[in-house]
Amino acid sequence: MTNIEHRRDPTSLALRAISERECARFRNRNLRQPGKGRRVHAVELREWIGGLKMPTPACHQPVDPVSLAGGSEAVTQRVDCERCLARDPNPFTPLTVIDGGQLTLDFDTDDDSCGDTAER
Repeated sequence: MTNIEHRRDPTSLALRAISERECARFRNRNLRQPGKGRRVHAVELREWIGGLKMPTPACHQPVDPVSLAGGSEAVTQRVDCERCLARDPNPFTPLTVIDGGQLTLDFDTDDDSCGDTAER
C-alpha cells in the first residue's frame, strides 16, 4: 500500500482521522478488548493501512482493527495478559512456553540405549 498520510482524498482523510483518534485515545493507557475474557493488554502502535499507525495489543494477539476502534476500552487498569507481561521478543512464542506448561526434552546423544543394533 502507498503512504496515505499526505493524501487529501476523502477515504485517506477518514482513515487518518481514525488512526489519530485511536492513537490519542490509547496514549498512556492499556487496552481492554470486548468479549468474554476481557483481558487488559499493554498497547503497541503497529502499521495499519498505508503507513498509518493503530494501537494493538502488545502481545500480538490477532484483533480486527475495525472492532478495536469501536469496541475496545482505553483503561488505566493493570495489564493482566500473561503474554503482555512476559513481553517476549518473539510474538509467535506459544503461551505454554511462557508459563512453563511445556517441559523441555532431553536429547542426550551419548546414550547408547537406542544406538546402533549392528554391534549386537
